[in-house]
Amino acid sequence: MFRKLVYIAILPLVGMSQDIPKGVKYDLTDLIYPRVARLARIQGVVTLQLTPGETGQEIKLINGSAYLVREPTNNLSKWRTDQPVTVNYIFRLRDPDISKTRVPKGDAFDRMILGMFHLATYTVEYHCKQSSDELIDPRVVKESPLILDVEVLGGTNCLQTQTSLVAAR
Repeated sequence: MFRKLVYIAILPLVGMSQDIPKGVKYDLTDLIYPRVARLARIQGVVTLQLTPGETGQEIKLINGSAYLVREPTNNLSKWRTDQPVTVNYIFRLRDPDISKTRVPKGDAFDRMILGMFHLATYTVEYHCKQSSDELIDPRVVKESPLILDVEVLGGTNCLQTQTSLVAAR
């Protein structure tokens, strides 16, 4: 009976130890979201396979956008492994921070007239905070025996247009 309890206790530990890729030394320094892809708002997954060989390590592109491939390939060349590993680089953009403010319409007389007809006396304006252009350090989000998922986040700039200026021209 005691032996069965020991096996039941050790079984989950054995299963968890197989989830972590063995022999993979990864380095995520200097991995950034490519500027051109960020400005063009290109997102997606780049899948690369790293295979150890006798002459060195071979990197094979499985799929991915041409605008995103260069940075992951350069990063994967710094990795060391003793077994084939597939790495998914997930490139995502964060939306900018947008705040709403209520702005009164016209002057006090205009608002009084609008109020008499039960019309809105305020309008809502949206303002974008330009601080979301920073890059966030990449991180490994999922590890399985032969597959790693690396998430690379980038911020986007606001696309603001002044409708009053467009309408005036």
